[in-house]
Amino acid sequence: MTEQLTEQITEQQIIDKINQRQCFIATVVGGAFTLKIDKYLPVMSAAIHDGGNFRAELEDNCLLDKASRYYEEDPYTGSFIAQQAITLIAHDSRYEYDLNRDTDECVYETAWGKDIWKIPLSEETIAKSKAKHALFYRIVAAVVEALVEDFGQCVVYDNHSYNFKRHERKDLPVFNLGTTSVKGEQWRGIIDSWVSALQGMDVDGVDVTAAENDIFYGKGRLAGFCHGRYDNVLVLATEAKKVFMDELTGQAYAVVLPSLQQVYNDTIAKHSQWYINNYHKN
Repeated sequence: MTEQLTEQITEQQIIDKINQRQCFIATVVGGAFTLKIDKYLPVMSAAIHDGGNFRAELEDNCLLDKASRYYEEDPYTGSFIAQQAITLIAHDSRYEYDLNRDTDECVYETAWGKDIWKIPLSEETIAKSKAKHALFYRIVAAVVEALVEDFGQCVVYDNHSYNFKRHERKDLPVFNLGTTSVKGEQWRGIIDSWVSALQGMDVDGVDVTAAENDIFYGKGRLAGFCHGRYDNVLVLATEAKKVFMDELTGQAYAVVLPSLQQVYNDTIAKHSQWYINNYHKN
């Protein structure tokens, strides 16, 4: 039974709960992310660009309004994984610090051809953002290492979305799995099965397609962090085309979004069970 925590708790309290294998849901002090563990399984789902929170000191100095920032964020991706046993969902905007970039590059000066700041950020301000980035990855490490300790290996579903109208290609996949940072052929069966699972998704109003390393290549920080540190962790860096919303206005589509939310959750759950059955036999 998950312990429902409404208050924010510290990094150390979160790590202590993981080390004691407690089930819980908690938001870290400051509100940067929420970790939920309903049951310890060798799978974790993450949505590291789901949020749009922005420190007030940054808002006053930002050249981009909230709607402009929202365009490059990954709204609703947290809902795509919400029903999974272990979820790590970030709440801060990637314009504060980008969790899918290395620490040295996680605070933008420019992004997607646009200047971000009215005046350059101070070293103190940058340090605050980098500290939040580092905190997130300490929690990633705590969860992943606990799962590897208990199960020998684990899979991380790393979920994103992407804008497609800026691209000339009209045949971009609805789902793209990036795998270029994956080390070792022992993961090939799991990768192929995930692409197949994505291709088999039946979403209302969408002709689902899926491909590997088509438009994105899995070169983000979460994949790089796990693949660089652990030989027994596979990150499935999955990008969903923003077919569930109008990427230009931010308006969600009333039919596609709820269908995708449920089907995506179901697909991860079924694939997780397939992975457990085939790779974690007692």
